[in-house]
Amino acid sequence: MNWLLPLVLLLSLSGCGGGYVAATSGARAEFYSGQFDEAAKKLEQSAHTEGKDQLLYLLDRATALHQASLFEESNKDFLLADKIAEISDYTSISKEVSSLVVTEEIGHYKGDEYEYVLISQYLALNFLMLGKTEDALVESRRVNQKLYRLVNEGKRKYNLNPMAMYLVALLYENSGEWEDSYIDYQGVRKLHATLPYLREDLYRLAWRTKNHEDMSKWVDEFGLSSEEQKKIRDTAGDPEVVFIIENGRAPQKEPNPQWQAIPKFYSKYNPTDFVQITAKNETGEQIAEARSFDMYDVEKVANQNMDEKYGPLLAKKIAGLVVKGVIAAEIGKNTDPGLGYLVFQALNAMDSADTRSWLTLPKSFQIARVRLPRAGGSFTVKIQPLTASNSSSGAASTVIEKIIHVEAGKPRQRFFVPVRIY
Repeated sequence: MNWLLPLVLLLSLSGCGGGYVAATSGARAEFYSGQFDEAAKKLEQSAHTEGKDQLLYLLDRATALHQASLFEESNKDFLLADKIAEISDYTSISKEVSSLVVTEEIGHYKGDEYEYVLISQYLALNFLMLGKTEDALVESRRVNQKLYRLVNEGKRKYNLNPMAMYLVALLYENSGEWEDSYIDYQGVRKLHATLPYLREDLYRLAWRTKNHEDMSKWVDEFGLSSEEQKKIRDTAGDPEVVFIIENGRAPQKEPNPQWQAIPKFYSKYNPTDFVQITAKNETGEQIAEARSFDMYDVEKVANQNMDEKYGPLLAKKIAGLVVKGVIAAEIGKNTDPGLGYLVFQALNAMDSADTRSWLTLPKSFQIARVRLPRAGGSFTVKIQPLTASNSSSGAASTVIEKIIHVEAGKPRQRFFVPVRIY
């Protein structure tokens, strides 16, 4: 009967395993209806209580607080989440063995690698909104430091994050550190060569650093006319609004149809492809317009991460079949062969996919930038979500309006505005 107690414990663990997606459905409904404070309240107790899903509660609560503009409180949860996600030996050997037999949801959620990286991106955005430029720079750099280690030490197939590097370039430029800013803009060019804003950024910083050779190179490469070159130089010190667009909903894990015990990401409905920005002065005259461009595709990275894990997960599940067979054979040997067979079938039925993930992430991060007159004043900026065919992706009420106040004559005013589009 020595096998009976471990089996009972195993079955009880599997019975209380999953449920995070269902348990947080109410909080997500609040989140996606714009009730961010209420969503955060519903997640608070579990976020601050040790448990197998604590990391997930922290991530979703911190995101809700970020959307509610409670940046200090959001960072407290993100910093704790970052600390938890860094723990490498998260599960004991016994839990690792048990996950060969039943769902991995009986274990602590350690976070997918791309989620661990994005914690630093959100920390950077929160610090940015709080005016803590140095902290924002540190966390922005940590994004790619984490990715660099995954690639070089973990031999993973990741690219660096151009969104984080672009933010660093903007912050360096804002503080007048032209050389450092220029280096990072060139780094972004290697990662995201098609980003339209770079044609001005690279020429402007070559001019700022008095690098005439590079100025000529960018003129030729981007086909900049004399008028365009003059405009870039003349407006280099004008106030600017940088919109950081968190667009849509990240994919959600469901059982893989090829092997039900392995998860697979499925896309959510995301009607918005980009946003159109228009800025008007106090008299209602339109003085600037722009559109957003993708900087980091969360859905694409999540799928790449899952594809890379599929092989090891499949091998683990096959090993699990062997372990289940041994357990069932031992039970059949000590009791009845029919009971052993039933146990084997029951264990297979309980071996479900771990479908837990950070559910409040956007599908992608985008950037949009508009210059405003240095004469100052108050400007009304409208953000219109659009589809690829330039048609509205929702009702007129989905248009977001922001008021930007510009101080006359103040050099290098740059405003960072986060916007979430569902």
